[in-house]
Amino acid sequence: MYVCDKFARVHLDADVSSIRPEDRPVLSHIIRASHLLNAIYLRQVSHYNPQFKQEIEDSQSKKLIESYRIMGGPWDRFEDDKPFYGSIEKPLGAGFYPSDLTREEFENWIEKHPEDREAFQSFNTTIRRTADGLAAVPYSQTYPLELEKAAHLLREASAMTDNASLRHFLITRADALLSNDYAESDGAWIHLDSDIEVVFGPYETYEDRLFGYKATYEAFVGYRNAEETKRLNHIAEIIEDMQQALPISDEMKGTRQQGQSSPFVVIDLLSNAGEARVGVQTLAFVLPNDPAVIEKHGTKKVMMKNVQEAKFNAILRPIAERFLSAHALSHLSFEAFFRHTILHETGHSLGPKSVKNSSETIIHSLSDTYAPIEECKADSTSTFLSDWLRSRGELSDQQIEETCATMLAGFFRSLRFGLAQAHARANAIQLNYLLERGAVFIDENGFYDYRTEPFIKAITDLVTDIMNIEYCGDRDKANEFLAKYATLSNELTDRLKQLGDLPVDIACTFEAEKPDFF
Repeated sequence: MYVCDKFARVHLDADVSSIRPEDRPVLSHIIRASHLLNAIYLRQVSHYNPQFKQEIEDSQSKKLIESYRIMGGPWDRFEDDKPFYGSIEKPLGAGFYPSDLTREEFENWIEKHPEDREAFQSFNTTIRRTADGLAAVPYSQTYPLELEKAAHLLREASAMTDNASLRHFLITRADALLSNDYAESDGAWIHLDSDIEVVFGPYETYEDRLFGYKATYEAFVGYRNAEETKRLNHIAEIIEDMQQALPISDEMKGTRQQGQSSPFVVIDLLSNAGEARVGVQTLAFVLPNDPAVIEKHGTKKVMMKNVQEAKFNAILRPIAERFLSAHALSHLSFEAFFRHTILHETGHSLGPKSVKNSSETIIHSLSDTYAPIEECKADSTSTFLSDWLRSRGELSDQQIEETCATMLAGFFRSLRFGLAQAHARANAIQLNYLLERGAVFIDENGFYDYRTEPFIKAITDLVTDIMNIEYCGDRDKANEFLAKYATLSNELTDRLKQLGDLPVDIACTFEAEKPDFF
């Protein structure tokens, strides 16, 4: 079996009649610009990727070529990055660092050259060897060809739009691609008020398994679903109440700046690129990740409804039928799935936002443990907030049943990816935590079931534990927590292997990417 055979092919249609005629050439230019990020991303994954890409294309094997495209390299992201072509292991530092660089060498350099700390730990620099030792090179100098072309296309798009906020974002983002300073354009993106929704830049740090510092380029291009977006405005209105409801100390609650902007947008995805295009297809995201930008501008949460519907039908429901008891399966719900995604992204913006008695950020303090800890925080906070909404009379007991059942099914969907993925490790933590407390159990027929109130109680305790780890900024404690809970039993590992006839995720093609679509 080829890697590509593990995926359900999904064609995401787009209704051109719903897109304003004046927006169509703007979207066309943005999509063309975004696809320039694919080449950058491949080099960020590994220095060797261009060579692998050429070799695989020369093989003329359609299945191998498609597998490489889906995975963004010759490593299977669902099998702990095991090579499916060649034998070279995926480097921990991806393409961001010299392939022979160790943590010790990096940290020793910073200790001896404290003036280099900020540049070396920056999200937007690569580390290279020089005659004098090590140097931080801005992304704008590492990938100049693609970024200059992309900036040109974004400026052309800005001249076409009649939306002032979109024009401002596109211009400032084009400037950022060449200056390596994304703060101003991130702020412009948060305050974007346009039917066209576009994310374009370096954000997620999952590929950097050496430190978790370096961000990969990605793009999402979508069109706003006005009706669903309006429905979610209520969440933004009660975000401060959510922060105060968390089961953490007032000291921790106070680290989140009140009044931060946190708008919701629901879109139908038209195209993606870079990290967003490979491996697990993202359902939603909250950006930016830069703490300084968040403190000044807040965050924005974007839900991709057409992607969520495709994944629920093609992936989650068939897996749930293999793992859940009849009782749990009867409560599986797309509404709960969609709500969980909304509240998961809300969870990223809640909780402690600084390390206790330290000027270090949480992401830098937890380093390589940050991604799974943060994803676990967002996931568990989502379930906690559903119960909190029930206490306010906004959700029913039935909807909480659906929340628990759908969350439980989601664990198995994610765990198929292997524990190399941050989201999978986060789900392993939750499942093992719930099993330990008897909130989830295996019935007499071998199916997973849950007890509703113990489920909610255990998740509440997990929120407290995870947020305390982040607030303490203790990487050793985070590693201990991961070692205890981010594991898979032999029994579950064997059962997950029996899902080989089901797709592990969706591989999307987009109507809007056809040359004549617009």
